[in-house]
Amino acid sequence: PRVQDFLYRLYQATPRVWVTKSLIGLNLFVFAAMVLVGINPLEPTPTELLAIGGNFKPYTELQPWRLLSSTVLHAGLLHVAFNMFALYQMGTIAERFYGNTQFLLIYLTSGLFGALASLFFSASTAVSVGASGAVFGVAGAILAAVFTARSKLPPQLVSSMSQSMLLFVGYSLFMGFTSSVVDNSAHIGGLVAGFLMAAIMTERFNWAAFRQQAFLRACLALAAAAIAAFAMWTMAF
Repeated sequence: PRVQDFLYRLYQATPRVWVTKSLIGLNLFVFAAMVLVGINPLEPTPTELLAIGGNFKPYTELQPWRLLSSTVLHAGLLHVAFNMFALYQMGTIAERFYGNTQFLLIYLTSGLFGALASLFFSASTAVSVGASGAVFGVAGAILAAVFTARSKLPPQLVSSMSQSMLLFVGYSLFMGFTSSVVDNSAHIGGLVAGFLMAAIMTERFNWAAFRQQAFLRACLALAAAAIAAFAMWTMAF
């Protein structure tokens, strides 16, 4: 298919990327609330982040909700700005690839698995926060479409998107491995979860196939995620 025709069909299938915009709004709202209650917008302390829902293994064991609350908290203005910019750039693509509901499920599941993976590494000794696990899950979802459904995509789009996504993932992980303040475990956990969720789900490249398979395959993806999450939680504690 020609690129323009393909993109037009995607736009028709998902005309409004309201999930991406809502998630950005939620993260910015939480950050603004942090600042309003007196938390330093440039360098919030680990103690402050822990008090408002950060992911730290000794606390998360008793308060599992921290696995998700930590994904809307950020360790400063640059942190939230980078994550929201990346979410906007990739979320608008992934949301049209998978549709509003499936995209939301991919995002939330990726954030959850990013936080779960962090329990084995960063969050076992420090407070972990940020939407980057979920954002990496969005990147994983795009990569899943590029590599598992490439025959349904225009070749030019496959080439450009695979290069840009691999560059983003590779550069971000490299920076994470060279920095002591970046939680690469959350990045990798989110990336793998997003890729696998999207690989099981049905992309919206073929509308007839999507209508026939989407619900069942989304349920299958959620069931697999629930089993894997329970297993990771059990191993963590």
